[in-house]
Amino acid sequence: MKAPHAIALTAGLLASATSFAMSSTPPSDPIKDFQNSWAGKALAQQRNLDVNSPLADNSILGTHNSYNSEAYRTATAYIDPQQKHSIYDQLRLGARFIELDAHWTAHTHGWPWQWGTDLLLCHSGIGKEMGDLHLGCSLTDRFVKDGLQEVGNWLNENPDEVIILYFEDHTDGHHQELLNLVNDKLAGKVYASNGCQSIPSSLSEAQVRAAGKQVVLWKDGGCSDNAGMKNLAFTGLGNINRIWEDRTSVGAIGAFFTGGSVKKIEARDVTQAFKNGGNIVNLDDMTHNDGRLAAAIWSWDQNEPNNWGGNQDCAVQWGNGRWDDAGCEASHHYACQNLSDGSWNISTYQGRWSDGAQACAQLGNYRFAAPTNSQANEALKQAKGGITHVWLNASDHQNEGTWAVH
Repeated sequence: MKAPHAIALTAGLLASATSFAMSSTPPSDPIKDFQNSWAGKALAQQRNLDVNSPLADNSILGTHNSYNSEAYRTATAYIDPQQKHSIYDQLRLGARFIELDAHWTAHTHGWPWQWGTDLLLCHSGIGKEMGDLHLGCSLTDRFVKDGLQEVGNWLNENPDEVIILYFEDHTDGHHQELLNLVNDKLAGKVYASNGCQSIPSSLSEAQVRAAGKQVVLWKDGGCSDNAGMKNLAFTGLGNINRIWEDRTSVGAIGAFFTGGSVKKIEARDVTQAFKNGGNIVNLDDMTHNDGRLAAAIWSWDQNEPNNWGGNQDCAVQWGNGRWDDAGCEASHHYACQNLSDGSWNISTYQGRWSDGAQACAQLGNYRFAAPTNSQANEALKQAKGGITHVWLNASDHQNEGTWAVH
């Protein structure tokens, strides 16, 4: 039998060990938890569906004023934030459109002899009506290079991903300085515009990837006189459309005095925007428990795809328009798309998934297909009439768990 003091000592050591184990447990990562949730996985799978379709037909979630985040807030900088997470974490959440407002303005970073002017990430809307686009910038706002570094880090970790990077240009013509930063932090990753033009209507993620690139760079403010910037950046979105919101206090004050209203995007707005053919929805305050992320899912039904039984490799659209993964030997009608106008029709007979090409060809100028955006998915749903389940030309045959449209 142990002496009482020995028992007490043992208990104390156990308590200390337990306390240490608990304190050394790594903190939960809510963004990782989101990535592993149904919504996170469904959005990731959905992004795989449109890689061969033009960006002008894609459904893209992004963030508005991505740099203006409470992740960087100090007593003097970003005191009216529009985001909760860092730029890096916004990308982890699924943002594929990032906005950086670049200002050539004064700063007090470093020692006093290092103070001066540089390219800063600044939210300065407060100064527009006063004729000074830099009014509202803080002397301690972050450098543009810091935001680009975050983008570059994430791209290095995700070499198969493609984003649109937007610069709101308040550089006062310092395009060479901006170009130097882009080339330094995103070395070799930007898809060249090859001159002053908007993003082409035919440009797809697949084309960007095939060129060994990951970034489509859009800079507003017209064509740059700088040859390097002119050949790298696109000057407009072209046929890509976007909506954005403004939940800042500055925006609310301005709306009060002008009799307007603050732009806010709710979950239903996200769903409807994509159903109507919208391409980019830029959110303020995108976060891991944001219901607007799940609202962007137009494809997979709740808790799908799940590969139930270990043998579900083919996609089918249900009566509600959502998708399920199913065994490829089941019998369903086929989703057929007109090669001329993109309209949808349903095959005259049912069969297993592999017979889809033949079934659709019998309709004439049709191919076995799958929607790659919400608007097309809704059109197919309407074309089914009384038919509930139809095969889609999408599968994860090539790589289990990675769904692709064929």
